[in-house]
Amino acid sequence: MNIDILLDAIILVGLLLLGVPAPLCFAAAALFLFATGDFHNANFLVSSGFTKLSSLILLAIPLYIFAGGLMTQGGIAGRLIDLAESLIARVKGGLGIVVVFSTAIFGAISGMSTAAVASIGSIMIPKMVERGYDRGYATTLVAASSVLALLIPPSSSMILYGWVTNTSITAMFLAPVLPALLLIGSFTLLNLVLTRNMAVVEPPRRSLRDTGTDVWLKTKRAAFGLAMPIVILGCIYGGITTPTEAAAIAVIYAIPVAVFIYRGLSFRSLADVAWKTGQIAAVLMILVFFSSMLARVWTMGNVPQTVMEFILGLSDNKILLLLLINLFLLLIGMFLDDISGVLLASPMLLPVAVSLGMDPVHFGAIVGVNLGMGLITPPTAPILYFSGLIGNTTLPRMIGYTMAFILFGYLPVLLLTTFIPSLSLLLPEVILGYQPMGR
Repeated sequence: MNIDILLDAIILVGLLLLGVPAPLCFAAAALFLFATGDFHNANFLVSSGFTKLSSLILLAIPLYIFAGGLMTQGGIAGRLIDLAESLIARVKGGLGIVVVFSTAIFGAISGMSTAAVASIGSIMIPKMVERGYDRGYATTLVAASSVLALLIPPSSSMILYGWVTNTSITAMFLAPVLPALLLIGSFTLLNLVLTRNMAVVEPPRRSLRDTGTDVWLKTKRAAFGLAMPIVILGCIYGGITTPTEAAAIAVIYAIPVAVFIYRGLSFRSLADVAWKTGQIAAVLMILVFFSSMLARVWTMGNVPQTVMEFILGLSDNKILLLLLINLFLLLIGMFLDDISGVLLASPMLLPVAVSLGMDPVHFGAIVGVNLGMGLITPPTAPILYFSGLIGNTTLPRMIGYTMAFILFGYLPVLLLTTFIPSLSLLLPEVILGYQPMGR
């Protein structure tokens, strides 16, 4: 491996560990190669970056973020919580189950874990504390559940993974769904176990008729929000639109719902959502631009091949190698956001996974679960700290509950996803007729 590329990788990792924003880290690494690389003409690197940016697939990400922002500002979070609470809040630990399910549905609408924490957490954490739940537990539950947004379609991380690895986006939307459902089930069971000794105040019981009436009314209030992911996925898997076109339809759908039906969004706040979406898109484009240039140079330097030979040379045991890949992905998730993690890890580790006989769609599901777990794994745990700010609590009050969700929630699902390929390949095979590699 060229010494300049090795130093470049050290610079990139070092800056990321120091907490420098990811786009600046990739930019610094690219500029280092410009300065030290043996390039007679650097125009091909710049053109490779712009070529990647011209992809229509990338346009889907800001469109989904915009649509999710519109629905968030329009008040969908409160309606989803009301509906979930009317269904399951009257069982022991029911408010915790409400958090898990409402966050999962909200993730399908917004596609962003931070939005889920801000919207669901600001409503549910005070409500759970008022009912007798521990504040640290309530905050941790919101953080752990919010990561489901990375796995439930439409997921920005899966769009980016499909784009980077040239894998079907529609297949990637389906691959993490079953692992996400397992996480929802495990979080629900953990919630019942962890809250059994809390002095939780249960709401008064109501008759079946009153409950049915309340559920019907809350369902009507949330119906337009619940319909949004159905519209998106129906257009995609019905063969009507591409994922990018479905994202545009989602925006067109979200504007009248948020402004005229829910009336939670004024035209001025509509402009604010557009501005925030533009900021996120700008950061994403910078990140993609510089990471594309780095990927081109690293490919020319045979970096992926070198990484593959190094990892495969560590052992002949396939199980051990898969565990090492998972460990590496977890470390990346601990220090990077999901977008940066996908851009950095996917092109490096996919050749290793393929050489072990793993299908790219299966590997994408593993990447999603790992990066999601990394977002709440100390010491960095960006989503955990963000939830702490929303819930007005500290890490020591959350750390015990966090480790319980990691060890008994995320880790078992990660191992199942890794060693049972059909868990991520079943839906793409059944719905799309996808043919996994090697079959």
